[in-house]
Amino acid sequence: MTDLIRILFVCPKNISLSPMAVQIFTHFIKKRKIANHFVVDSAAYLDDAVEGIAISEKAKLCLEKSGVLTGSHLSVRLTSDMASSYDWILCMTSFGRRKCFDIFRSDAVYVTPNDVKRVFKMDPASPISLDGTVKPRVCCLMDFTGFPRDIIDPEISGDYGFAFNEISIGCSSFLSLVSFC
Repeated sequence: MTDLIRILFVCPKNISLSPMAVQIFTHFIKKRKIANHFVVDSAAYLDDAVEGIAISEKAKLCLEKSGVLTGSHLSVRLTSDMASSYDWILCMTSFGRRKCFDIFRSDAVYVTPNDVKRVFKMDPASPISLDGTVKPRVCCLMDFTGFPRDIIDPEISGDYGFAFNEISIGCSSFLSLVSFC
């Protein structure tokens, strides 16, 4: 049995993509009866992101339409102190990944799309950097798929269904690597 795998989904304002990812991922792990192996949260990387905002109505409707419970959510901003609380920081875009490194500085490790599956399989709940210290691994959610790419923000595109599908693919690919169940 493995330790808890602690995941933080990150997006610009923490009102659409990352809260959708939390709910989709939680839906998947509850269906597989492995929710007790995970801690799942989300945060915003933008400096001007407002805290305490609920998931957007359009994101909530999209989740409900797909049979995913929305739960309760209030937006929070990513801080450097959060680095030590998570094993995996999963960003929706490469820009978000860069912003995470701006916030975490040297307290995080970048995992390339080519290495993300290998690193996950080595030990999903124990991030270690080259210098031997424990640090979270930062990558994009879609790095776990065969086709790494950014997830388009539905707050900009208006296409919540497409974002839902992309997040579902990323979460499913991530979970396909979990071997303790």
